[in-house]
Amino acid sequence: MTSLSVDYTSIYIDETSQEWSALLDMEMTVVELSLTYGITSRLNITLAMPWISQNDGFLDGPLETYHDFFGFPNYGRENGPVDEFGYHISVDGEDWFDARSGGLHLGESVVSVKMQLTSAGHHQGLSSSLLAAVKIPTGDEDHGFGSGRFDQSLVLLNQYRISPFILYLNPGIVLLSDPETHGADIHVKDMMTLLAGIEYRVSETLSLMGQFNFVTSPFHHTGIEQMDQDSLELTLGFAVWVSHDMIFEFAFSEDLTRTAPDFTVHGALRFEFGL
Repeated sequence: MTSLSVDYTSIYIDETSQEWSALLDMEMTVVELSLTYGITSRLNITLAMPWISQNDGFLDGPLETYHDFFGFPNYGRENGPVDEFGYHISVDGEDWFDARSGGLHLGESVVSVKMQLTSAGHHQGLSSSLLAAVKIPTGDEDHGFGSGRFDQSLVLLNQYRISPFILYLNPGIVLLSDPETHGADIHVKDMMTLLAGIEYRVSETLSLMGQFNFVTSPFHHTGIEQMDQDSLELTLGFAVWVSHDMIFEFAFSEDLTRTAPDFTVHGALRFEFGL
């Protein structure tokens, strides 16, 4: 199976503490190509390669209107320059990286192996798989496109079918290495993750989906709330089977805790094929 996805994200943080200074004011596009090969009927391996573009964007004004209309916080975006790129993190005056805007840059590639543990029937029952992944430092850490180190993760994928619904509960852990920096003394801690979601199979060709994504902070007490606080994100979307071997996905994610990206729009085209 091969998949091409595009995510468009808006991020805004402009805070300082006694030791840390963080400015993230940008809109980011991530284009990811992933290839999956089935080794056996219960074991497959996937290579995912993202390309990243960080830019000043164009959504500061529309986002302020959207947040005001629904009563969502605007994170102080209205107090900063409109549609200008800013990406800088330092500790005790020492920089983490020298950020670059524009272009399309290779990020951190991920190799993952998924092993099916249990299998359910087509209409009802529990299915579980174990997903182990290694992040490879293929991104340019000097310019903010990677950490320069290997990281690992382990996720237990659970889904329970009660036709026409599918329930998801996926706990996981991410084992992080301290990143390479331009001099900043940065230490990170392992993250716990949890995805809880539901899918409604409207028909054989259409699914509606909603999920909560929870991630603990990787930082030790920076003094900046958006970086220290754990993250909770709500995602709503749908999947359409364009043909028997092609699926189109669309989703919208909204930050609920001021720590995840403000919002993310996700689109993906997945093509299944056999050898």
